[in-house]
Amino acid sequence: MRALAFLPLLALPVTALADYNTVLSDISNISTLLTTLTDDVKAVVPGIPGLPYALQVQVDATNLDKHIQTGAADANASEPFGGGSLQVGLALINLKPQIESSLKQIGAKNETFGELGVIVLASLLQLKRDTTAFSDQIVPKLADFEAGIAPGIVDDIEKAFDGAIAAYKSNVSIAVDTG
Repeated sequence: MRALAFLPLLALPVTALADYNTVLSDISNISTLLTTLTDDVKAVVPGIPGLPYALQVQVDATNLDKHIQTGAADANASEPFGGGSLQVGLALINLKPQIESSLKQIGAKNETFGELGVIVLASLLQLKRDTTAFSDQIVPKLADFEAGIAPGIVDDIEKAFDGAIAAYKSNVSIAVDTG
């Protein structure tokens, strides 16, 4: 009977502890998913033959966004990174060119996606919003030196998003104007 007294304790939510290692793992997962997304974007061709790849790009973007949101939550739950700040900072520095390259590939395919461009645009806007939230959670956890460098990295990533978004906004407005 006394064993049953502990059952309510099992129903309590378990608080997940996060630290810089958790955030590093999140960044690694994001990097892997970004590679998959970029590879699938490269495979998209115009018309019906490209449809399966275009749909896969949407699946990839959704998976990537979920991992970015997880990273933001983990960074928020983490204590300041302290001695791990350099590792997190370097991971972000290494991720930046990958993000820029992927967004450049996506922007270059704006006409290839055709009428599905509006879906790509919505995904880009969501990814940018969540990437910003992720960086907003990470930067305050970094040590002073890394926190001083981070805004430049974040700015470059924001510009890369803006370029890809602009490519799709121009096609969406053309489609609406001629539609």
